[in-house]
Amino acid sequence: MQSKKMAHLEALTNQVTGILLGWMIVYFIFPWIGIPVTVTQATLSSVIFFVVSYTRSYLIRRFFNTLERKWKLQKKI
Repeated sequence: MQSKKMAHLEALTNQVTGILLGWMIVYFIFPWIGIPVTVTQATLSSVIFFVVSYTRSYLIRRFFNTLERKWKLQKKI
């Protein structure tokens, strides 16, 4: 089972790579498809998606750790 600290570290690592890729997509790809975007808009949208995605990732990880713990307890009974 993963500790809460390691769950945060995993989620943070995943999200930092995601925020960098997301920012590049918004800033460089959107103009190619006709959606003008500024550095500020790309950064703000990336920060918003980062917070939402990090929270989602962490909560899902903790949920599955809880399920695993309960499943192991039931197998012992």
